[in-house]
Amino acid sequence: MKFRLLPIIMFAASAHFYGQVTPQDSTKVTNAVHAENETGTYTLKDIVVDGVKKYTPAQILRFTGLTKGEVVDIPGQKISNAVKKLWDTQSFSEVEVYVQSIEGQTIILRFYLEDLKELGEVKFAGKGIGKSKNEKLIKDNNLKPGTKITQNLISSLKTKVPKDYVKKGFADAKITIQDKVNANDPSMVDWTINIDKGKRIKIDHIEFEGNESVTDAKLRKKAFKETKQRRFGIGGILKSSKFIEEKYQEDKQSLVSYYNSLGYRDASIVSDSVWRNKRNNYEINVKLKEGKKYYIGDVTFTGNTVYSTEYLQRLLGYKKGDIYDAVGFNKKVGEDGGKEDDSDIKSVYMNNGYLFSNVTPVEKSVSGDAVNLEIRINEGEQATWNKVTWQGNTTTHDHVVLRALRTKPGELFKKTEIKRTYFDLAGMSFFDPQQVGQDIQPNQQDNTVDINWKLVEKGSSQVQLQAGYGGNSFIGTLGLTFNNFSLRNFLKFKDFKPVPQGDGQTLSIQAQAGQYFQNYGISFTEPWLFGTKPTALSVSLNTSRVKYKDSFGNDQKLNIFSASVGLNRYLNWPDDYFALYTGLQFQKYTFNNYPFQFGDVTEMYGDANNLSLNLGLSRNSAGIDPIFPTTGSNIELSAKLTAPYSLFSNKDYSTMKPVDKYKWMEFYKIKFKADVYNEVAGKLVLRSSAEMGFMDGYNKQLGAPPFERFYVGGTGLFGGRYDGRELIPLRGYENASTYGGESTDITPKGGGTIYNRFTLELRYPISMNQTAKIYALTFAEGGNVWNSWSGYNPFQLKRSVGVGVRVYMGAFGLIGFDFAYGFDTTISGEKQNKMIPHFLMNQSL
Repeated sequence: MKFRLLPIIMFAASAHFYGQVTPQDSTKVTNAVHAENETGTYTLKDIVVDGVKKYTPAQILRFTGLTKGEVVDIPGQKISNAVKKLWDTQSFSEVEVYVQSIEGQTIILRFYLEDLKELGEVKFAGKGIGKSKNEKLIKDNNLKPGTKITQNLISSLKTKVPKDYVKKGFADAKITIQDKVNANDPSMVDWTINIDKGKRIKIDHIEFEGNESVTDAKLRKKAFKETKQRRFGIGGILKSSKFIEEKYQEDKQSLVSYYNSLGYRDASIVSDSVWRNKRNNYEINVKLKEGKKYYIGDVTFTGNTVYSTEYLQRLLGYKKGDIYDAVGFNKKVGEDGGKEDDSDIKSVYMNNGYLFSNVTPVEKSVSGDAVNLEIRINEGEQATWNKVTWQGNTTTHDHVVLRALRTKPGELFKKTEIKRTYFDLAGMSFFDPQQVGQDIQPNQQDNTVDINWKLVEKGSSQVQLQAGYGGNSFIGTLGLTFNNFSLRNFLKFKDFKPVPQGDGQTLSIQAQAGQYFQNYGISFTEPWLFGTKPTALSVSLNTSRVKYKDSFGNDQKLNIFSASVGLNRYLNWPDDYFALYTGLQFQKYTFNNYPFQFGDVTEMYGDANNLSLNLGLSRNSAGIDPIFPTTGSNIELSAKLTAPYSLFSNKDYSTMKPVDKYKWMEFYKIKFKADVYNEVAGKLVLRSSAEMGFMDGYNKQLGAPPFERFYVGGTGLFGGRYDGRELIPLRGYENASTYGGESTDITPKGGGTIYNRFTLELRYPISMNQTAKIYALTFAEGGNVWNSWSGYNPFQLKRSVGVGVRVYMGAFGLIGFDFAYGFDTTISGEKQNKMIPHFLMNQSL
């Protein structure tokens, strides 16, 4: 039979289909012109493949689902399905089927196929698209060389890439794709993807109709949390105006919920409209129907046997005659996620093992404007933990993870124990807090719960580079801190990576130096004493030296040796966020030609000893990420006490040389500090901090010693190691000076015995990934130092404001840089009138 190419079935296809309708988008079959005698029923004898070279006829047959010898209709459904299956492989840019030949009742088909092109080089172009942004877009959209170019890929790009810009307020963002043949491989196509984000489109007005009891301004503030109309000033900075459809729909639901919380249970949105005005900005109009206001009638409980009705009523907090706040009422019952502090009824049951309990509020009846409510409780049986597993701890030993778990097999299920375990694991320096997760599997058949904790290790050892600059002085620290050390494996050299790790201990070795100062220290902490008790044992040794020339060229020297041991025990009362520290510290000061100021007298030679008891009570619930806490607080109360030696001697201190008075120092020092973290708008976090300290002696003839005094100013870089002074940070003013006895911008000569410091700091996270955590901040703070209670005035503060940035990298710790402006005069009566830079590493201000 003569060779013929008469098309019987063909899809409209093109190898260059950008922006066109293609076979992937439709299953419609277009029948081409064919000879009348070629219609009918045939037996498929074979197929011939033309175009592509990498597939054999047998492979194409498998793709199509056709088999040799089967009966096919021309035209017919089997051939149509075969073509569709070839398209579904997303391997071809063109699929055509022809009749090759017909002999009697047998037929040979010819498939003409063209391969999909593959991506070569990809580049994003547009305003603000730098190298890093380009690389991120390529990675996020999986545009690797060799990727098949399908219409699905193109459609996805045209949706996904502009969507990211729409979320930032660029409502008209779009992309165009330019392609050209790859210079090195003609089968590949290079793309240049041009991003046109357009102008930022804002919302000019949001107006409400039908709201008689609540003003437009209040509805915009209370209900429309994500959809904001254009504002100026600080409000516009904290929450920009942009229209995102998903957020707008959520805000409409919030609008109804807000009315429900005010007692308007029948409130509804009649209609709403969104349009663009002449300025091309959005206008939004929402029509409301408020309905009438309702109040709570009778509230009854059914099904409760574990807890009394009186107790549940007190827990509920709502009583007859109160405004019917449906939202708040449901939260107190446990609906809609319950209360964040787990004070709702459902959470109370769940914290007593009743995981499978049901607490359902029902509007039993409505009488006038009173809603009678019934809370139906199905308590069920108490559940216990069954399988408790964990994964992802590649370095940290299992027993370290196990002792942090509060979800123990056989114990009652408690919702709070999940939160606390999450808090404890995230608070460790061994795992990435952002990736701690859990998989909970309830088994209602036997009243048990399985849980699997998912962990991701992070680098816990640090090359510590602590540094700061101020007062024309630079102090730097070089050290090693191993936060997941293993002392028991120290002599097992096979476990060195580069040191033995995995037991959760901390070993720190430091060397600190400045122009006149050197400090060397080593410390070790075992977080669980003997591996069995939640009590941390810490020991440390430290020596520091100060040496410089006086005005006559003579050496002035000070040596300090310090040793300490302490126990930090975690408590269960008042709650298990509390910890109690008890420790002993010994310090020996030896000074030679060193100008210590003992009141009005300067002593140049001598030594002094300090044996003190250190006590501390703290409560730390700040979390979940210890680098960037967003909720909770950290409160510390501490006392440093020496023995009252003068009470046991008959010495006349009024006639003694100053250096002899303080051979053995006696004093008490009390300090208090509180940090509170709150999310104020979106990701913006407010840190509020207040602290105070004071010290004095037991004997009026002695007073407070010249050591241990407070110096306020700068970044508190020297941390008390310089000459026994305690440095309190206050940005916007210079650090303490680099030689003894001199005053700072704030602290009088010889230091102070009372101080205050207050800080408000707004923080915004830029990146919270494991590689680097970055956040920006702006702050306002004030502080001062005094030498007596008669002169103390907590409102007489040195004030400052500033901005800064923090970067946390696992290997180097927290790096920071601040610019701060101090408003008030220094003790010399001068005003700086300048921004002061503060550079810091591994310091908490």
